Amino acid sequence: MFLLSPVAVATDCQRQGIGQKLIQFGCDKLAEQNVSLVMTYGDINFYGKVGFSVVSEEIIQAPHNLSYPKGWLAKPVLDDEILPITGKPSCLKPLDNPQLW
Repeated sequence: MFLLSPVAVATDCQRQGIGQKLIQFGCDKLAEQNVSLVMTYGDINFYGKVGFSVVSEEIIQAPHNLSYPKGWLAKPVLDDEILPITGKPSCLKPLDNPQLW
């Protein structure tokens, strides 16, 4: 499993598909490295356009308590199945702040 941090595009470059292309490029590179699942925490209306879907914490726990549970999103990149993961994942220091969640 890999946690994708939030994606941002400069305001004057938005609505051109750049964010979607960045995410898809990242997911493709992760698939080449045999990463089977990518997670993120964000807006389903944005991430849903590139194949992410809401996942319950009963299936995969978040690293911290979620202020917006419908923002916990997953995308399988090697197959179509999201399998449950046991245990609470950790994240890198820049994202390991409960206030971000």
